[in-house]
Amino acid sequence: MKDHTGIAEIGSDMGARFANLKQRLLLQRLNETPDVESHALIIQQAKQAALGAWRSAYPLLTFPCLFEERADAVTEQVRREAAGYWNGLGAQAAARAA
Repeated sequence: MKDHTGIAEIGSDMGARFANLKQRLLLQRLNETPDVESHALIIQQAKQAALGAWRSAYPLLTFPCLFEERADAVTEQVRREAAGYWNGLGAQAAARAA
């Protein structure tokens, strides 16, 4: 049987440890991220990081760094998009007032 990413067999010790690590780090990151709209993007990045790490020689060492890098990038992207949206609204309100 495979886990929900399809990358590790549950019966193997390495696969179970990897799945536990992925789930633990993902849940920790989601709990630290108040912006619920970005959760789906973070989950997607966790899956991509897991695939990349599983293909490496040391998946348990590779995944945390790869996931953190990808999650930070998507979180920053969401932050920039939100800032652009709110700045655009501020500019529209200022234009209407003038």
